[in-house]
Amino acid sequence: MEKRGRDRLTSGVWVRALQAGDGVAEELIERAVQALGVGIGSAVTLLDVEAVVIGGGLGERLGPDWLARIEAEANRHIFFDEKPVYRLAELGDLGGAIGASLL
Repeated sequence: MEKRGRDRLTSGVWVRALQAGDGVAEELIERAVQALGVGIGSAVTLLDVEAVVIGGGLGERLGPDWLARIEAEANRHIFFDEKPVYRLAELGDLGGAIGASLL
């Protein structure tokens, strides 16, 4: 982060740390996957949604492998047999603008 003059942890910083085998980054991302799994599983159980869309910079950069890990963790916390479909958002940075234009 400091080498690139960043004052915050962007998704690119996380990805580079993971690619470099940074143990702290790997542990923190794994904990994030577990926390997301609990939160998503609880929300799906409460709301009975048919789909879960993972977006944001990390979702886009980490891709399908991480989506599968989040899905597996979330499904452990869903209390019924029918599980939702999990997808990565494809709108990128334009998601907010597209949503606003529809309003």
